[in-house]
Amino acid sequence: MKITKVLLIAIIVVSPLLCQAAEIVFCGSSNNQFDLYRADLKTGKILQLTQTDAEESMPAVASDGKKIAFVSDRAGANSLYIMNLDGLASEVVNISAGIGAYANPCFSPDASKIAVQYAPDPEVTWANTSIVLLDPATRKQETIVDSCKLKTSENSETNTVVDRPAWVSESLLIYVLAEYSDPDAPRLTKSTVYMYDLKKQQHVRVAGGESYYNAEGEAMGFKAVMPSVITEKDLSHSLLFIAVRGATDRSPMKLTLPAGEKGVIELSDPEFFGPMLYVDAHWIYGTMNSEGVTGLAWRAGDGKEARKTLDFAGSIIYPAVIR
Repeated sequence: MKITKVLLIAIIVVSPLLCQAAEIVFCGSSNNQFDLYRADLKTGKILQLTQTDAEESMPAVASDGKKIAFVSDRAGANSLYIMNLDGLASEVVNISAGIGAYANPCFSPDASKIAVQYAPDPEVTWANTSIVLLDPATRKQETIVDSCKLKTSENSETNTVVDRPAWVSESLLIYVLAEYSDPDAPRLTKSTVYMYDLKKQQHVRVAGGESYYNAEGEAMGFKAVMPSVITEKDLSHSLLFIAVRGATDRSPMKLTLPAGEKGVIELSDPEFFGPMLYVDAHWIYGTMNSEGVTGLAWRAGDGKEARKTLDFAGSIIYPAVIR
């Protein structure tokens, strides 16, 4: 089992922030280098967690807030790593079970397993993807959702990808089923959020999945991307996702589970990009400005307060809440 030491570097950002002690982990790019950071949205303090020559991204936080899983190419392929969040130094452990590529890990509610996308060929990360359950203690994994068995298009050239797992409960899992029209020049034609019952081994469509183009080439329906599950008491068992229409129309949506009331979250933010998160009665979400730089913003759930942003010298992607 490979173990790597990393040093935590503190950076203080002096700006007034007001998000009730919420903390996040995110992937930040500075000088074209992606590393992991921890931010306190109340004080604006940012702590750099990793500093390597590798690309480190897609952090997921365990329910106890003490450890994260993330993806890094420090060993070559996109491998899965785990590290503790406490202290000023931490050991980073490679827990990959296979030689393929991993993406978008998510801890189970009790943190005993990690649901994660897996591609058997690390050089072709969009081919033959699956959602696997990996045990961090034993480094054993089992396939629970196989993209090769879920093709929904009549077009034989369509490539199907499963990705973005998110836990609803110990036995229910959300994931995205995406279809691309051409492997050589991929164009996303469908993106659907499904819920998988681990006990019944059943898949249920939750949102999205409409044909993106009609016979005349006109856009229709929407693509459902970037799902997350709300676990707060006041909005428990709700799914957040982004409804994408056309090239730039992105709307945050909330859906009561299972498959209940669905509606648009009114943010009135022209820079909204996603993903959408919720903690301490605040919406936390990704933004993109006119120059294509991604960032992080938040505002009160009632929408009455002006948005606030995290002051970071670079791009921010893959935010995850520390609970």
